[in-house]
Amino acid sequence: MITTTFTQIYPNQPWDPSVSDGNSVTVTWKGIRYHTFSRVTATGAVFGIEDSNDNLDELTNELPGQVHEGHTFHILDALKDPHVAAFLFGDDTIPAKDAAGGIADYVFNTPDDDEDYVYEYNTENFVNQQYDGGSPLLYNISGNSFTMPGFLDHPVDKAQLFDGYESDAARVDAAVADRADEYTADEITALKAHSVWLKGVRARYASIEAWKVPYPTLGIPY
Repeated sequence: MITTTFTQIYPNQPWDPSVSDGNSVTVTWKGIRYHTFSRVTATGAVFGIEDSNDNLDELTNELPGQVHEGHTFHILDALKDPHVAAFLFGDDTIPAKDAAGGIADYVFNTPDDDEDYVYEYNTENFVNQQYDGGSPLLYNISGNSFTMPGFLDHPVDKAQLFDGYESDAARVDAAVADRADEYTADEITALKAHSVWLKGVRARYASIEAWKVPYPTLGIPY
């Protein structure tokens, strides 16, 4: 087993792959040092971990043949590439956010009295939290080097999000108009206010990233 530290760059803000601010944090990783992994020959993508051992000779002696069913097999040295090991296995830690070097929660102050957007960074398994798990980790044989997936980007389309909020507003309006006898006077007031809020989202959040747009919990079926 080894314990090693490395510097991990992370994006300016959650769900935005830009790293222009130069954010970084010291990461500690603990685990077995050597790992046999398979690589898809056609794409260079790391396919999976086959075996792990702190004894390199034993792992090398058991290394599968050079090519098998479209895969080649190689050894990851976690001391050389600890960021890759952290991405694949987790088990990494960063300082707690109340300690020197930790990362404070990301807070975005939303317009008006809307609930602020808050994102809590993991102090454990931090590295994997940063990357797009839907994209492959790549391994270059000639350079014995890895290319990490891109940082996470948010998949929500803002126009579709706004359309959905406005559709909800229409449902609220229909409920108030067609089933008013099912609600108390306070509930009718709350439903109307919720509809107004939903209809104003598109203008209020036009220049703000989609993932920061809140959705208040009403607690009244409609």
